[in-house]
Amino acid sequence: MTHRFSKLFASLCGVAASSFLLVGSANADLTAAGEDSPAATGTTAAAQPEVDPELKAAFEDFTALKFEDAIAKLDKVRGTKPDMAPSQLVLASWLAQVQPPQPQAVRQAIEVAVTKHSDDPEAYVILAELNLQNSCVTEAETLFEKGAALNTKFTGSEKRKGEIQKRILIGQAQVQALRGKNDEAKATLGSVLKLDAKNIGALNLLALISFNTEDYASAIAAYNKVREIEPNALLPEARIAMMCQQKNTDEGKKLDAQYMKEAIGKAETDPQVRIVAARWSLMIGKAKQAGQQADFAIQILTKQKAEKADDAFINALFLEANILRGNIALFEKDYAAAEKFFNVILAESPSNFAATNGLALALCEQDAAKQKKAVEFAQVNIDRFGQQQPQVFATAAWVMHKMGRYQEAAQLLQRHLQMTNGNMSSDTAYCLAANMNAMAEALPAENAEQKANVKKQALEIISKTLENEAPFTKRSEAEALKAELSK
Repeated sequence: MTHRFSKLFASLCGVAASSFLLVGSANADLTAAGEDSPAATGTTAAAQPEVDPELKAAFEDFTALKFEDAIAKLDKVRGTKPDMAPSQLVLASWLAQVQPPQPQAVRQAIEVAVTKHSDDPEAYVILAELNLQNSCVTEAETLFEKGAALNTKFTGSEKRKGEIQKRILIGQAQVQALRGKNDEAKATLGSVLKLDAKNIGALNLLALISFNTEDYASAIAAYNKVREIEPNALLPEARIAMMCQQKNTDEGKKLDAQYMKEAIGKAETDPQVRIVAARWSLMIGKAKQAGQQADFAIQILTKQKAEKADDAFINALFLEANILRGNIALFEKDYAAAEKFFNVILAESPSNFAATNGLALALCEQDAAKQKKAVEFAQVNIDRFGQQQPQVFATAAWVMHKMGRYQEAAQLLQRHLQMTNGNMSSDTAYCLAANMNAMAEALPAENAEQKANVKKQALEIISKTLENEAPFTKRSEAEALKAELSK
């Protein structure tokens, strides 16, 4: 199963196996954008239920882009599962969750579904959710209204009708919140929770709206209810601390420290809390403190793994803690340590992108033999993940730059920027500026004007990058480059 589908299948297993409704839930973000990290969400599938073999086979056909075969298998499953959505809508639901997003493919699948099932409300709900993800709020609002009207007259499975109704209400609450109608949104979510007191999508959205209106006590209360339902969910105080940090305001910086202290005080041996504390420390520029927190998490998780070797949640956290610790080592420029932590991950998950990407970055900063390995990892990453992960090209560009292969680095950076529509991280921006400077230095003397222009552009890039106060691994090098180019 390919990288872009593996998490999707994990997320669908529970829904498909338990009810075959394949209906989604609102994520914590108002536009339904969530975080993948188990330490951020506490939703890693620790104990997924068994999946119908035919459904699993259909999903495997889907990942292989054999859509007709997938539909045929889904039709067979639906014959024994009256609460399941029509096969075309299941396919559309799967497509809607693929990363990177494939909106055109989803719309085409919906068109087919609407042609065959014109009175089914879920088609419009899927489209509404897709529009919300793309911040098309007015379109989403109209589509939710259409779905609600159809759902009122829907004569299919009553169980499915009820689930679709909750999904519509959550979507409408998101629209209300995005329009600043927070009281209306809370009332709408209250309607969902009357129907289903354990609806995690509604509780997460209620918590976020409460947070955005600075009602932190209510946000924590809602997240505590989530934790009652999902024991692996992150401690609310730790989640609020990260959300406050992301506000990037003086008040947020004050509150994030307060809530992080409360989180550690409440659950000092909780590895999730320690992972979040490590990430928080790194984001505020305290790499040494971040390393200590991550080391503590790894220590706890190593012991837990020894006791519960097959626990998927513990194993996922163990990988995350080591990935984070490797990244912290990159910040500290301890490249041998970074290499060690990323190799720990590869031993357990040989195709882990974060590990192979991190290894390329760690190895290229060391001796010639390890730089050669860095090139190999960078190329493998491009072959494996180049279709979905723009970062592979930025990493490969840095590896080429370190090897003195500036033209190749420039070509790789161009591919990265094409995939990201010109957006780039601070580290990638430094790589771009440094590579431009190196190429300018290599120009012959008669190209003095061109050399000056390229250096001027590099200075503009690095100056703009340094306006962002957020830490990044090459900040000190970026500051040195700016000083050099400013002479």
